[in-house]
Amino acid sequence: MEAPTTDLQALLRMVRRVDDRQQLGELMSRYGMAVDDRDFDAIGRLFAPDGEFHGVRGRQQIVDFYRARTSTFSTSSHYALTWHFDFQDDDHASGVVNAHAELCIGGKTVRLALRYLDRYVRSPEGWVFQQRVLKFRYVLPFDQVADGLDDPLRVRWPGTTPQPADLPDQLQTYIDSRRVPVAAAQPPQSSQPPQS
Repeated sequence: MEAPTTDLQALLRMVRRVDDRQQLGELMSRYGMAVDDRDFDAIGRLFAPDGEFHGVRGRQQIVDFYRARTSTFSTSSHYALTWHFDFQDDDHASGVVNAHAELCIGGKTVRLALRYLDRYVRSPEGWVFQQRVLKFRYVLPFDQVADGLDDPLRVRWPGTTPQPADLPDQLQTYIDSRRVPVAAAQPPQSSQPPQS
C-alpha cells in the first residue's frame, strides 16, 4: 500500500508546481498592467516587503520609484513575451522574462526590448517579486528602430547619451559566436527548388 500514497504525493507535488507556474505567469501579466495603469497600490502588492527593483530596495521605495519614473512618460504598454521559471524549493524561484515595452516620452514613442532577471518568493497572498533586475536589448525612439538594432550604442533614452546594450552583446555565448569565421557560419542551402 506504500505505492499509492507515494504516487498521490508525487501527483500533488506536480499539480502544485503547475499551479505555481500559472501563478508566476499571472504575476508577469499583473505587473505590466499595474505599471501601464499607474496602479501604484497594485505595484506595491507585487513586491515582497523587502523586495528590490533594479537596485531600489523596499516595497514603499519601489512604489515611490515607479511614481517618479512613470511621471516622466505619458502612456506606456508593457508586454511579457516569454518566460521560464526555476524552483529552488516550494517557496522560492527564479526566472527570466523577455519583454517589449513602448513608452511615450515628451510626445515621442520609444520602443524597448528587455530581459527581466527575477527572483520570486511565496507570500501569504501568493507569489511576489523578491528581486527584479533589468537588462536592455535596445531602447530606441520608434523612428530609429529600423536602422538602430545593429548599433552597439542602442540604448538611447531621449535626452541622454547613447549607451551600449546589455544583451546580447555582453553575453559570453554571443561574444564567442561573433568569433566564428563568416564562411563557417553560412546557413544551410534549401533542398527545395525556388518557387516561381
